Amino acid sequence: MSKFDELLEQIHRHLDCTYQNWLFGAGISYESNIPLMYPMTEKIESELEGGDFDAFCKIKEFLPNSSHVEHYLSHIGDLLALLDRSHASEITMNNVKYEYSSLYTLYKQIIRIIGELVRFGYKHSVDEKGDIESPIVEIGPHQEFVKKLFNRRSNLENITSINFFTTNYDTLLEDALILEKKEVIDGFTGGAMGFWNPNVFSEKDNSYSYKVYKLHGSIDWYKDDEKGLLRSRFGTKYLSDNSNLLIYPQATKYVETQKDPFALLFSKFRERLNVSRDNILVACGYSFGDNHINNEVEMAMSLPNNKTNLIIFLKETWDEDLQKSYLPSDIYNWLDESSFRDRVFVLTDKGIYNGNSELNIPSSGDQQFDWWTFKGMTNLLD
Repeated sequence: MSKFDELLEQIHRHLDCTYQNWLFGAGISYESNIPLMYPMTEKIESELEGGDFDAFCKIKEFLPNSSHVEHYLSHIGDLLALLDRSHASEITMNNVKYEYSSLYTLYKQIIRIIGELVRFGYKHSVDEKGDIESPIVEIGPHQEFVKKLFNRRSNLENITSINFFTTNYDTLLEDALILEKKEVIDGFTGGAMGFWNPNVFSEKDNSYSYKVYKLHGSIDWYKDDEKGLLRSRFGTKYLSDNSNLLIYPQATKYVETQKDPFALLFSKFRERLNVSRDNILVACGYSFGDNHINNEVEMAMSLPNNKTNLIIFLKETWDEDLQKSYLPSDIYNWLDESSFRDRVFVLTDKGIYNGNSELNIPSSGDQQFDWWTFKGMTNLLD
C-alpha cells in the first residue's frame, strides 16, 4: 500500500471519531451563490459608488491592496472607537479628516449591503443579485453534507458529539440541520425570535442536538438598544434598529473577541480543542486568513497530552512568478512542528500532506482532486 493510500485510510478512520468539530469558512457557501470575500468587496464598492462616501475612498487608499470588506469594517470600527473615547465629532489621521457621522453612515451602509448579498445571494461571474422576491441562494450543498455526515454515523449518532464552528454570516448550516430534523443549539433561547442565552451551550450534550458557533456573527443577529442581542426574523418592525446587524466584530478582532458574544464563542472553540481524548477538527472552506482562529488552533495542538487530529481541506495557491503552488504559512509551520505535525493532515487539489511539507500523491501518478471544495469533501464522506 502506498503512503498516499495509508494516509487516506487514516483520515477515514479519524472521520469516524466519536468527538468531532467542524470549522467552516466562506468557501462552503460559494456553490450556494453566496459570494466570497473579494467578490463581495467588489460588489459593495460598486454599490457605494455615486453616493457621498468620501470616507470609504480614503480608507481604501490607506489600506493595502489585498484588503477586503472585513478589513474595511475593522478599520472603520477602530476609527469610531477612537472618536467614542475622545467624545470628538471628527478625527484626523495621516492628514485625512474623518467625521463620526459619515463613518457611522458608511459602516451601516456596508453592513446593509452585506446582509442583502448574503441573505438573497449574488453570482459574481454574471453580476446577478438576488432580492426578497427572487432569492438565488441554494441550500442543496449544505443539505447533502448533513445527510452524508449523519448517514456515515447512522449507528453511532447516539454516542457522537459533533460541534460546528463557522465564520460565515449565512444561516445555511443551521437551516440544513433543521431540514434533516437535527436539533440546533446556537446560543439563543426561543423560536424564530430568540434572545441570547449562552447557558444553552453549557447544557450536557445529548443525542441528536448539535451546537453551531457563529464566530463572526450572523445575518439574523441584531443588537437592540433595550433587549440586547437577539436572533430575529428578517423584516420585523418592532426592534429599535432593524439595520443593526451583528455580523462582524465592530472594532479590531482582538478587542471584540474579549467581549460577549464573541468571547463566549471563542472560549467554546478553545474548550472543544483543548482535550486529552481522541478528537478531530475538520476545516473546509476556510482560507486560514484569520490569525485569531489560527492561533487558537496552534495553541491547542501544542498542549501536552492533546490528542486532537487536524484535517484540512484546502486548495493550493498558484504563484505565477515562481511558477509553483503553495499553502498558507501557518499550515507549513504546523507541518514542521515536531510536537504535533503527525496529527496534521492536509488534503489539497494536489495530494495529501502529513508530518512534513512533502506532498504524497497516488502511485498511479499526478492527479487533481476536488476534495478541497465543499462538494468534494462531502463526497469523501460517502
